[in-house]
Amino acid sequence: MNPDHYVSLFIGRAADARAMIMFFALFHTGILVVLGFGGSGLEDSGVQLALAAVAVLTGLWSFFFLDDVMQDLYAAASDLPEEFASSNLGRRFDAVPVGVFRVVNLVVIALIVIAEVLAIY
Repeated sequence: MNPDHYVSLFIGRAADARAMIMFFALFHTGILVVLGFGGSGLEDSGVQLALAAVAVLTGLWSFFFLDDVMQDLYAAASDLPEEFASSNLGRRFDAVPVGVFRVVNLVVIALIVIAEVLAIY
């Protein structure tokens, strides 16, 4: 594959990741605002269930999407020509513990969602 195609892939997937992170941050900030100012409406079990479902489902969606982006980026980096692999940036890509980033991504999203669900109930 032409190296320009790799660059386009990196740019596109990085934009995907930024968009998903922004979506997650805004959506969960909205949930926190509702929790903070929801008042007596949050005592309704239907409202609680809806908020909990939204928190959990958007958390899962965000995790799976970001995990897919990370896998694509590291797979593409490993397919780059030897010229890239021997560069400083290529060596950094090789040194990154992908599994650790995937676990940290899961833990951060899970902790946020768990805190929200605990606050809802």
